[in-house]
Amino acid sequence: MGEPATNAEADDRELFDEQGYLAVPDALSPSQVSSLIAAIDGLTGNGTGRLQNVADIIGRHDAFLPLVDLPGVLPRIRNLLGSNIWLNHSHFNVNPPTGPDAIEHHPNGYGWHRDGGAINKDVPWPAPLLSIKIGLYLTDLSEPRRGQTYFIRNSHKTGERKPGPFEIPETAFPLNVKPGTAVLFDRRMLHSIRSANVSDVTRYVIFIQYAFRWMAAVDAMTVGHLRKKCSSVRRQLLNLNTSYNNIDGAEGRSALYHPTPGDVPLGGDQPHWLKRGIRSLGRRVLGPRSG
Repeated sequence: MGEPATNAEADDRELFDEQGYLAVPDALSPSQVSSLIAAIDGLTGNGTGRLQNVADIIGRHDAFLPLVDLPGVLPRIRNLLGSNIWLNHSHFNVNPPTGPDAIEHHPNGYGWHRDGGAINKDVPWPAPLLSIKIGLYLTDLSEPRRGQTYFIRNSHKTGERKPGPFEIPETAFPLNVKPGTAVLFDRRMLHSIRSANVSDVTRYVIFIQYAFRWMAAVDAMTVGHLRKKCSSVRRQLLNLNTSYNNIDGAEGRSALYHPTPGDVPLGGDQPHWLKRGIRSLGRRVLGPRSG
């Protein structure tokens, strides 16, 4: 048996279940924030003045690789999902100022959605958590109208339908965070891709997503060239160490479905992380679907 959860771990799970997200201030240092903005500018042409949403980013620049196992983030993900996980999606958004006339009807609307794509159609409500997205905010969003992400309160519990593209419900609220903040959020939470940025600053944010290792990638995951730069944990999280095991005499069983501690170094010597899995996700956070 592994060690029992600490009070902090239990508090994190309770808060995440209740509000659908966790904010981690200073998950990135000021120097990391600067390096990441420079990397994004280098990839997008620096100051094009256009909305940008670029996926499959981990292998595009060395500055992104440390995001795979951030010390302030990965332990919380492991606490919430367990250790049989990987990073199956990544992208960055660049949201430049859109002008003072765009407060209500800015280009592209809010882009309300739940993460998971076809999961939301294929799996009837109430659906399990399955994945957690992390927003790594690089811009000072403590002031309003800077292109903040909006959440719809309690939508991870209610299953309510998404609003129209230019609607902002009374239950919606912005994430007003400082640069370097990581926000972990429930994939079932309705949230915006962006909002109107009527400030004089460009809003930068990176998103990465952790899911169970038996879930397919959302992106191409062009990361094979990073193998020699990765620790065993990073190789797990980028799916660079997939193996096949002998289970009850049957050879060739994928370790994505039948992991041993050697396949999941993130679990260390605590097998309870392997046992946590989906059964621990807590359907108690789910209520009846509205609408």
